[in-house]
Amino acid sequence: MLLCAHQEGTGEHVVAAYRITGEPPRIDGKLDDPAWQHAKPVSGFVQLEPARGESATADTAFRIAYDAHHLYVAFRCYDAEPEQVINRITRRGDVYESDVISFFLDPHHDHRTGYKFATTPGGIQSDNYRYEDTRRDSNWKGIWWVEGHIDELGWTAEFKIPFANFRFTDKPTQTWGFDVERVNRRKSEVTVWKQLTQAGVVTRMSDLGHMVGIYDIDTGKNFEISPYLLGGGSGESGASVDAQLGTGVDIQYNLTSALKANVTLNPDFAQVEADQLEINLTRFPTRFPEKRPFFVEGNSFFETPYHLMFSRRIGSRGNILWGGKLTGKVGDYSIGVLGNQTGAFGLFNETDSSIQSGAEAAWFSAIRLKRDILKRSNVGILVANKEQADTHSRVGGVDMNLALGKTYHLTGQYAGSFHPGEDTDNFAYTVDFAQRNYLWSGLVGLERVAPNFDINQTGFLRKERHRGWQRIYLRSSYSPQWGTREIYASLSTRLSQSLYHPEYFTTWQSRNPELSISPEFDEDVLRWYVRADVSLGFRENFFDDIKAYYYRSREVELTEVFTVNGYGFFVDTNATKPVEVGMGMTFSDYFNFTRQQAGKQRGIILETTLRPRSNFSVELDSSYAQSLDLEGAIDGRFFVSSLRATYLFTRETFLRGFAQAGRERPLSAVPRENYLLSLLFGWEYSPKSHFFVAYNEAWHSGALDNRVLVVKVTYLYNL
Repeated sequence: MLLCAHQEGTGEHVVAAYRITGEPPRIDGKLDDPAWQHAKPVSGFVQLEPARGESATADTAFRIAYDAHHLYVAFRCYDAEPEQVINRITRRGDVYESDVISFFLDPHHDHRTGYKFATTPGGIQSDNYRYEDTRRDSNWKGIWWVEGHIDELGWTAEFKIPFANFRFTDKPTQTWGFDVERVNRRKSEVTVWKQLTQAGVVTRMSDLGHMVGIYDIDTGKNFEISPYLLGGGSGESGASVDAQLGTGVDIQYNLTSALKANVTLNPDFAQVEADQLEINLTRFPTRFPEKRPFFVEGNSFFETPYHLMFSRRIGSRGNILWGGKLTGKVGDYSIGVLGNQTGAFGLFNETDSSIQSGAEAAWFSAIRLKRDILKRSNVGILVANKEQADTHSRVGGVDMNLALGKTYHLTGQYAGSFHPGEDTDNFAYTVDFAQRNYLWSGLVGLERVAPNFDINQTGFLRKERHRGWQRIYLRSSYSPQWGTREIYASLSTRLSQSLYHPEYFTTWQSRNPELSISPEFDEDVLRWYVRADVSLGFRENFFDDIKAYYYRSREVELTEVFTVNGYGFFVDTNATKPVEVGMGMTFSDYFNFTRQQAGKQRGIILETTLRPRSNFSVELDSSYAQSLDLEGAIDGRFFVSSLRATYLFTRETFLRGFAQAGRERPLSAVPRENYLLSLLFGWEYSPKSHFFVAYNEAWHSGALDNRVLVVKVTYLYNL
């Protein structure tokens, strides 16, 4: 019965894993161990791209073995020109400029969650967690080993993965979902063992083959303790240097094979790279990605259509004292519980100097519960809370993700926000109905966000206070093959109406006493938006892709009702070459929120990557933009540039330099300048055990804001 779980699948795609009775394979990338002589090889790969369904131009064979605590997977990637195999030595996760072999596992065998493991001929690791069938959490990092080797037949790869990485059932005999994907980078060819889904090139957990023959396995060690020790100094311009000495600990405990608890005390993120600045001429803040290790793993458990829980809010205005997290599955239920205290030691002590200097003392918490229903569907609830001594912010919602057949999806959420004094017009809902296959996709949706719906204390939503919207929208795309080229065309449109609370007009008038509301403005005026995108992707060519877009819309603001035109293009060269260049230009009308009037903007983007050696890369990204008034006069100039250089001594040892400069001069004001310099030496001397030396300095308008030098050591204890 287990093998029939994927009713739409191909029944012959079943592989039996060999249970090792003698010595396990030595992970050296060479498939000469006795265990591999007993494991049956499986081959017969077909193309996913470019000639969908045809046999691979160079086949791949794999074998699977295991013992009580580890899974072993070996690959033979045939190549008639092994000297042409693309193999770059990069940091973990950066495998996309090399040849790649990857495989997918569904240990829980729920046909909606799983893991991806990938490597290159040089043994570079990459992994991620999969959920809701096609979605991925690239922040997940497991502990595992891999080696690659290039020989006269092509190249090989050998994996060793502890079962402790996985969430799976407690059944004595296991059946897991399994599939393999190979990328031949120089041919731009993607081949697979089984998966030829109708949902595009994204691998679906519901469409995997099967791995059988696994029994009597154990996750092994359940406790992970990772203490750190940090020492260094910091100082501002003209101030004495303050010595830094600190310690903290991260603890992980596997309650079951599918449920994990994490605790952190006084976490430190000295090794995390600073956010890369972007030119932002909108009225809303830029959303920067989460990079802090404690938060990135398991973040996908708290994702919903509205981002009610955005972990970057935690610790943004105060030190994180401690935190706890519980994530995993119990039967058909996915569970996520999060709690963090920020501020200074001594909860809510108003006499504490760090609180008086601006550190925010707050308790952040979130509870997520999601239940699997039907074959690939789920319904869930999420509640998030920020509690302070004299105020609070609470949000909550129910959501659904219904898979209807192989290619149709119905998703939606109903959510509310609750703050002191605001208990009306504080709800929102969104519903999307989508269909997608490998050639085209379509989506229709509707949404209403009430004026007082506000989640930005715990979550993230680009919205003005006391102003909401209601809208319907349509999106469609078509992506056929044209020889060795891939065409992509999409069209999107929406019809919307702003919703206002009376407080919005009162606040606006107090901020702009010299302005008056336009006679063209009406609360019931509809806004519309239409956009067309087209791109052409190349294979085995100097160019990688060429993209262009055009949009037209009507915008409704208090001072103006106006029509917007915007267009732009982007050209990117082949990423496998030693020099990669991307260049783009944009032009559009927009609403200048500072001036409270319509204007124009134009910008240019230049992205360059140099790879003089396989283990050395230099990335230079620059953006320049101008804002103009309606007469065409420049009223603002904005420039951002960043340089990142990475040198790998080995796969586990690297030196990275990062420099960033930003300059903006809006509305003929005094220019504002920001500079950042960061140097980081890192050595992973054993899995999840690191030695870091980090140097950072930041400058603002010619003055040194801060300069920091720290040495940090972490060590992982498995108990």
